[in-house]
Amino acid sequence: MKFTTPLIVSAVLLATSTFAFAATDTTDIQINVTKDAYVNLVGTAVGSTNTFTTDVIDAATVSLGTLGLESNSTGDCDMTIATTNNFELKNAGSGNSLGVYTINYGGAHTAGSGGTLTQSCNTVASAFSLTSPALPGTVDAGVYADTVTVTVVTQ
Repeated sequence: MKFTTPLIVSAVLLATSTFAFAATDTTDIQINVTKDAYVNLVGTAVGSTNTFTTDVIDAATVSLGTLGLESNSTGDCDMTIATTNNFELKNAGSGNSLGVYTINYGGAHTAGSGGTLTQSCNTVASAFSLTSPALPGTVDAGVYADTVTVTVVTQ
């Protein structure tokens, strides 16, 4: 009987030591979903081409359409208005100008150096127009042109 007692004790110790070394591990898994902000220019002025005769724009304000913003951003946006010819309608052949004109939008008037207008990123389309100065006495024949670039950035 002396031989079986140590064997039983060894079996009990072996069984209990197996439970004493059990391992465990946990981890947190984070889930993120992102949606990039967007802002779009909307209205009839977007991508339009406007053609006028000199008698229509002589010291007058003419509509270029409507312009507004739509966005998934609830904050403000900065809108910059610039032109290729620095707010002048220039004759491609002679280089002569009909003078510096003004862009009117959102209660602001932009000419010369342009400017930045801060407004809601969700703005209903409203009037976008050009006001030209009185034309010089003699106007060379040809097409007078400029390209207005409107850039909008979410804040």
